[in-house]
Amino acid sequence: MNPRIKKLQEKIKSENIDGFISFNSSNIYYLSGFKADGSFIFVSPKKAVLAVPQLLYLSAKDSTDCDLMVVKKIEDVFKAFKVKNIGFEEAVSYKRYSILKEIKNIEMRNLSGLVENMRIIKEQEEIFKIKCAGKISMKAIEFAEKIIRTGMTEKELADKLEFFLRRKGAEKSSFDIIVASGENSAKPHHIPTYRKLQKGDSIVIDIGCVCDGYCSDLTRTLFLSKINESKKKVFNIVKDAQKRAISTIKSGVACKKIDFSARDYIRSKGYGKFFIHSTGHGIGIDVHEEPNISANSTTFLQKGMMVTVEPGIYIPNQFGVRIEDMVLVKESGYEVITK
Repeated sequence: MNPRIKKLQEKIKSENIDGFISFNSSNIYYLSGFKADGSFIFVSPKKAVLAVPQLLYLSAKDSTDCDLMVVKKIEDVFKAFKVKNIGFEEAVSYKRYSILKEIKNIEMRNLSGLVENMRIIKEQEEIFKIKCAGKISMKAIEFAEKIIRTGMTEKELADKLEFFLRRKGAEKSSFDIIVASGENSAKPHHIPTYRKLQKGDSIVIDIGCVCDGYCSDLTRTLFLSKINESKKKVFNIVKDAQKRAISTIKSGVACKKIDFSARDYIRSKGYGKFFIHSTGHGIGIDVHEEPNISANSTTFLQKGMMVTVEPGIYIPNQFGVRIEDMVLVKESGYEVITK
């Protein structure tokens, strides 16, 4: 049995329940090594069973050391293990929740976050995979710098970057690539359009990829031809804000302190109202994981956490700037994964 399953089993014992069930594909992958929709994993104090549809059985068999079952009904597993009380996750569909509720003589307990709290500290193998994904993303930015030109559309650049990621060995992009130019760069989650790149444009590229199941996330702001003074000023403010935030990172520091460091600096320069999102987030199997690097976070950093730091300034109808890097938390400092 793998160490992650054993750790979860200890948690299950401490909760005094017969088992825990997860339908979350990322949690299933973390525990079993197999990621697919339509499956679930059941973990009891002594067993771990991956339940898959018939058409996924052979694929799962090659990917996991968990016991495998082909099941049509969730209650088949409960009957097999004589389950009387079960822990489940908050993020479950209404349909599945209704099915669980209808099973007779089963006590249900919400144990949301049980697996996510295990995932928050990355193992060395996970860190290696994230670094690999980060390297490909950095190469993609270098590629973008070489090929951007006036007349190229946002969509054309995004498509070329998507193809580049796969050509360099990525499984896929970890999210829809953002290419936002000109006034569109003031929209943090802009969807690439047929707008043509123009001289003087601020071009925000937010890109990431998946390598061996783990994500990267990287943002750079490029400028097409000579940058004017107002854009240069904003770019330097964002860059300095990011440096200040990253410099505070080490084990034991409150996540909200990192957010404050970036936000307070941008505010002091007169652009506070234009920084409209949190400063960062955790990253791993999912591109957005715990911890949140925000003003409302109650989490403290721990050695082995992997986070992003991504301050930005967005001036409506004009332009935007965002710079994002992945950072590994260490005992007395940090390591910037993307540079």
